[in-house]
Amino acid sequence: MSNAGRSFACWIVLSAGLAAGLVISPAMAWPGGPDDGTKTAATASMVYTGKQHSKAASIEELAEDIEAYRQHITTLSNPFMEGRAPGTHGNRVAADYIEFNVKNLGLLPAFPTETKDAAGNVTGKTERNSYRQVFTAPFSPRPGDSIKLTEQNLSYDASGKKVDLTPGKDYNVIGYSGSGEVNGPVVFVGYATENEDKHFTALPEGTKLDGKIAMVFRFEPMTAEGKSKWTDVRWSLAANMDGKLARLEKAGAAAVILVGPPGADDERNAKLEDMGLGAGGRGALKVPVVMMSMDAADAFVKSADAQHRSLMDLRKLADEAPQAIDLAGAPVSVKTKLERVPLLTDNVGAVLPGRGTLAGEYIVIGSHYDHVGYGYIGAQPENRGKLHPGADDNASGSSGNLLIAKKIAEAYKTLPENANARSVLFLWFSAEESGLVGSAFYTKNPIVPIEKHALMLNMDMIGRLRDGKFEVGGIGTADGLDTWTQPYWDEFGMKVKATRLGAPNSDHFSFQLKKVPNLFFFTGLHKEYHKPADVIGTINVEGGARVVDLVYRIAMDAAQRPEPFVYKDSSRDEDPGEKKDGEKKEGDNKDQQQIGSVSGSGVRFGIAPGDYSGEEKGVLIGEVFADTPAAKGGLKEGDLMTKWGDTVLTGVEGWMPLLQAAKPGDVVKITYQRKVDGKMQELTTDVTLVARSRKPTQ
Repeated sequence: MSNAGRSFACWIVLSAGLAAGLVISPAMAWPGGPDDGTKTAATASMVYTGKQHSKAASIEELAEDIEAYRQHITTLSNPFMEGRAPGTHGNRVAADYIEFNVKNLGLLPAFPTETKDAAGNVTGKTERNSYRQVFTAPFSPRPGDSIKLTEQNLSYDASGKKVDLTPGKDYNVIGYSGSGEVNGPVVFVGYATENEDKHFTALPEGTKLDGKIAMVFRFEPMTAEGKSKWTDVRWSLAANMDGKLARLEKAGAAAVILVGPPGADDERNAKLEDMGLGAGGRGALKVPVVMMSMDAADAFVKSADAQHRSLMDLRKLADEAPQAIDLAGAPVSVKTKLERVPLLTDNVGAVLPGRGTLAGEYIVIGSHYDHVGYGYIGAQPENRGKLHPGADDNASGSSGNLLIAKKIAEAYKTLPENANARSVLFLWFSAEESGLVGSAFYTKNPIVPIEKHALMLNMDMIGRLRDGKFEVGGIGTADGLDTWTQPYWDEFGMKVKATRLGAPNSDHFSFQLKKVPNLFFFTGLHKEYHKPADVIGTINVEGGARVVDLVYRIAMDAAQRPEPFVYKDSSRDEDPGEKKDGEKKEGDNKDQQQIGSVSGSGVRFGIAPGDYSGEEKGVLIGEVFADTPAAKGGLKEGDLMTKWGDTVLTGVEGWMPLLQAAKPGDVVKITYQRKVDGKMQELTTDVTLVARSRKPTQ
């Protein structure tokens, strides 16, 4: 039995006692199993005659599809899959499950394998030999995934008596930390945040932290009731952790102690954070960063402060003005040692070969199989550590992809010998929730030249079909694609909201950046989005099968259509799905929190990043939109932005808070790298930011 088969068999045994309600009957055990010679009427009718198959199948005709879809989505969203985040065992088991099914359908492996010598040099390559495309995912914030804490210590000297603090009770090393050993005095620096409108600076003028340990509060100045003084909606952007910690390191702090301000009206305040808090686990700072419990911090402050003030006394001072108070009476010793290891995950891919003159072109059917796991990425802070099954996002699309693979594989067997049909590439991406990392990796490492990818069909969150909530993006990405697809929408049985471009936060966008025509199928946001409540019981299984039938018919017609789809740049076209200026666009686009979104920003910059993986030491520009500040500043596709003003850019994730904190009219000096005459040059330009209007570009 293959590795995939072993994993699947083990999963059946292990999950039997774990997941009541997951019943796999002998008849359902392997949907799309060995061909028994039977074909449905709908499948047999998919031979291309020049007329599109726009008529939707009835629920009765979809009965077999509904049951197969139900099994796939129940399996992939089972708690045993651990929310399928890279770094979890469940992510690999989900990939095994997908590979098992596509092998059983007789689909061919999509990816090459390489052989390497002892030095790591590639010595050979075998094409189309693996169903897996291995890549490095961004560091996982979940403790133990990508970052291992091998040593830690925190203590202080109170009047000659050493006080050793206990990890997990008195303090924790958090994900922002670097490795180091520091012994020295502590300076209380309040909130270390700034608000120009309130004339509030991060630190008092002239403050120097060189070699000292900074103790800093979470959040921002607050009222006596523990609410923000600067906003009516919880906390303002000034409370951003990345910014305050970066300021302290820049000011010379040798280590940082984070503390929750007593009395803050926030459910996180009493929690002692761990390695799950901080910059995607990448380590935003080079110095040790620990979080101390409020009780331990209060005891320390009373020992270290010359006036024996309490932590609450210091909070009241920090609420009124920037602070730099020496706590020299109790020198602190802190030691952290962290080991960061690459986090590997896989795209899963399979090929159905085409026929005749069109066989060298590919229809791509894609979906991401990963989700947010235990909530350390992309989830609300209060749900960190809780399992997120991700039934709709995106077991629904991944299950649809498995079902479509079965249907198209069967349909291709009925094609006449002299038929012309494009090859079909089925792709299941990982690390989408980390910022489209898997699909971006594929488009940089495609199995055929990218121009041979004729059309990309992306299914992401297709499991909650309901009236008025079905969206298709991308009808403006190819000449005539809007009119060619209209019959499918007309026959779907409910109103379809078709827009020229899909939202830039799902995997079709990686193909969009490579100028591949694409369509994005999406049944809308809901209150369970990125929450533990996104479970199988919320799924409209029949609706999911209807969406699959729609995508299947489009894919079959597109695969056999003699004419190519010619890419069209629709970035400057008005999107019929857009609202007028000032109107709220509720629930239209997936993922308002994901990396790459600019939710909360009031400015427009005008680029789409070309890399979200964190591998680039800056922000790589994948596309510059016309008539935007970036375009007027002379920035171009392929430029690598390395500084935003005086702030060094380490990736998209670190750039977002800077963009969100900016205001219309700000003039920002951009430092960037560009290859000129074969040589990399460092250049600068001044960009004047403008107010964001309808399109949330960056």
